[in-house]
Amino acid sequence: MVAGARPLGALLQRKQVCSRQYCAGPTNLHSRLRAEYVRRISSGDLDEDRVQTRILEFLGVSLHQALSSIADNEEQRQQWVWPKQTLGAGLKVAEADRNRVAQYTSQLAAQNAKRATQQAAALQAQRTAVAPSAPEVRRSVDGRPDIAPSESQLVSSPSSSSAEANAKATPTQTDQPQIRPSRRSVYMHGPVGTGKTMLLDLFHQEAVTAGLRVVRKHFYEFMLDLHQQIHDIQEEQPVERAANTLADSIDALCFDEFQVTDIQDAAILPRVFEVLFVRGVVVVMTSNTAPQLLYSGGLNRHVHLPVFISLIADHCTILGLVGAGGQRGVDYRRRAEAAELAAAGARGVLGVSKCGDSADKELRSLWLELLEGIPAGVRTLRLPMGRSMTLTEAAGDACLVTFDELCGADRGEADFLMLSNEFKLVFLQGVPSFTSLEAMDLVRRFVKLLDVLYDRRVRITFALAAPLDELFHGIRADALKDDAQDLSWRTALFSADGKAGMAPSAVGTICESVRATERAESRLREMGTRRYWRTCAAARDASGQGAASVGAKMCSRISEQ
Repeated sequence: MVAGARPLGALLQRKQVCSRQYCAGPTNLHSRLRAEYVRRISSGDLDEDRVQTRILEFLGVSLHQALSSIADNEEQRQQWVWPKQTLGAGLKVAEADRNRVAQYTSQLAAQNAKRATQQAAALQAQRTAVAPSAPEVRRSVDGRPDIAPSESQLVSSPSSSSAEANAKATPTQTDQPQIRPSRRSVYMHGPVGTGKTMLLDLFHQEAVTAGLRVVRKHFYEFMLDLHQQIHDIQEEQPVERAANTLADSIDALCFDEFQVTDIQDAAILPRVFEVLFVRGVVVVMTSNTAPQLLYSGGLNRHVHLPVFISLIADHCTILGLVGAGGQRGVDYRRRAEAAELAAAGARGVLGVSKCGDSADKELRSLWLELLEGIPAGVRTLRLPMGRSMTLTEAAGDACLVTFDELCGADRGEADFLMLSNEFKLVFLQGVPSFTSLEAMDLVRRFVKLLDVLYDRRVRITFALAAPLDELFHGIRADALKDDAQDLSWRTALFSADGKAGMAPSAVGTICESVRATERAESRLREMGTRRYWRTCAAARDASGQGAASVGAKMCSRISEQ
């Protein structure tokens, strides 16, 4: 199937522009990335890092390959493709699971039959020993001797024999040399605060300058849009059609915080990515998780993830941002926070974080002080699927909300995206300490909220029940001490009354969720720095979104403190 035809003039013009960029070569592209990196170092926003410098080279190569693909294969890239490597892979694994279960059941039946035969033989031997002179031949109902079959007469288990026969009868593909696809894409993973998002933004900025059609999204936002497109397609293979439609309109795709946390995403992502890779779309993504650890412990992980991990390994250059000898890399967010604390004597600490028993009162006092008599009232936000979210105190593009209002209810990425579109400053009260795995659902929502607000450059002031170092300590310790039996018991308690214990959906991806708390803590640190607030001001106050708005004025007063 061929995508909708594009005007020939547009294709020729686009090819000429990208050809000029392509002629620059990967060395020049890397030089431009490097120059922007050095500029940010000179401005004081970054410190030079050997690992980041090395990764810039790979990003330059990927950018060059994206441009060369457009210049040479523009018309070929318009051809729709259908997945071959991933389509039906889950069905094959499920069939293999059923075969293993059937084989195990047959083997168990054969062992039981053998055990029964041995018991019957032992009983017969006892009877013979009691009356050796007059062996009694037992007769069956029809008068024939009732003799237990010997072990050699037993019919072999249909499981093993049929399994072997099926294995022999199954046609095997002849070994043919596999052509390894070129690795155009990049998968960056590593601990929090090591500069992954910064490198992604550098690539995105240079791709836009080079004339590429590039989309940069947080992974949450991308998946929301993808699910909506799949829902709207009323034809067969909607996942593949949505992926091909996306590939028609972009040359490069940038993901921040890639992760797999539920079975729906695990089922459709392999097919989506195979289409993008085969169509020549360059994908650059960041993650806190190495590819082989994605969706750890998730439902039916063995069905969907192995082929996806193989796909990433074939098409992506996998780069880990770690320190020397595989040690944990530098957390630049902590470094930025420490630098501001060291300079606190000159300007004072940006007081956006309140902590302790009186934190909520202090935050409300700050809210009322910054309002300066401006009325704050109830505001209702219209959400997708006909839902709504009501905020009790909102004034212009600033609001005061509680943790329970945002994370205590059934909220998700779509709700938080709407919140970030509506407000540029959020006062968040009542953030609790997360002490056990029973709070896992609250943690997940809180992490998603912070991810969205950070990606959309929303400024936040917050009231914490405990110091930031201790906020997630309890749930991390709880995850390390529990074994599978204890988790099952706590899940059973939840299933019994829906109140005590832990939701079954939380068990599968505990590792992923606990790992995400490190990202949340790191981002909370950065969101409390002056540098982050300056970045937000440049992105939102100076972009036509109203520098004289209520939220902008409040932010300005907080920054001047």
